[in-house]
Amino acid sequence: MLLATPLVLGLWAPTLGCDKGDLVETTFPSEGVTLRYNLEPGATFEGGVSRKEVISSRGDSMSRSIAFTVQLVVTDVDSQGTARVAATVNNIELNWNIPGLPVSMNEFNAKAKARLEGSTIRFNVAADGKLSDIPPAPAELAQAEVSVLDSVIDGLTSAFFVLPSAKLGLGESWDTNDTRGREGKLGKYTNETTRGQLDGMFERREGNQQVAKLSIATDKTETTKTKDSSSEIRTRGETTVLFDTDNNYMTAIDSKLTRSQGPTVTKVSFEAQWTRSIGGAGAAKRADKAATPTHVQTISDPCNNDYVGTSDCLDPCNSNYMGDEACAATTDDGAGETAEAP
Repeated sequence: MLLATPLVLGLWAPTLGCDKGDLVETTFPSEGVTLRYNLEPGATFEGGVSRKEVISSRGDSMSRSIAFTVQLVVTDVDSQGTARVAATVNNIELNWNIPGLPVSMNEFNAKAKARLEGSTIRFNVAADGKLSDIPPAPAELAQAEVSVLDSVIDGLTSAFFVLPSAKLGLGESWDTNDTRGREGKLGKYTNETTRGQLDGMFERREGNQQVAKLSIATDKTETTKTKDSSSEIRTRGETTVLFDTDNNYMTAIDSKLTRSQGPTVTKVSFEAQWTRSIGGAGAAKRADKAATPTHVQTISDPCNNDYVGTSDCLDPCNSNYMGDEACAATTDDGAGETAEAP
């Protein structure tokens, strides 16, 4: 089983949007193409993510960026085919800019990087790429740190684009419309339309990877209405996706978004590349017996910093505990004293 060399952020650069010479068009299958993720327990993906944004308002502008590598491991798959994944972030390069902070941006970037480096975020993925159970930001994070965490989560979840349900022919398109909330009523109402097209089948020169190329346009409007006023945020996007049709995962995404809210316009450029380094339990059974064996992590204690799984740490004295119980040990005479963390 082939184990991919870990990505080094300083050497990694996305090529989907600019290196068209890497793609050679191949014959499109006459029966069409059905796209679905094949997520098996143990499957591991290595990713490199880059996100940049420029915010402009009333003649002023500022830019900020974040880049990092990700290891994403499928820890479990239920009977409905929904996978539980654990994504660990490393090699963060942060250049964030937030006006009005009481500390220097160098200090903020260093602290935010230290807080997020090596962190693991868990969520669910359905076979068509729909995501669920994405955790909210911890309550102890400041609002400025939440904005950085949101960008990290965007990068982690970029490994899974929501795929069309029907089989597609060459040049065939699909449309979806999603609304949330009640139009014209108090609160938030969201209307999002998506139009995609299958552009063709290609082979990537590097690695002889067979991919389907998809082009997607999105238009989302979020309207928030109160008793006194209403506001609107409109986001339009153009996205290109490369989907590995042999191994059933998204190998690259290149997205350009423009978000408008009153006089403020935010332009976001997002790119990510993914490789499947370990194929999972099913792939292991199909592998040649002569293949090099792969080391499998055997840590079963959910309180261990290196644990990957769905169980929660139940020890209130451990730094990985997320519950409300205080860390306290009871002595023989009934007096409480602070227990030493392991």
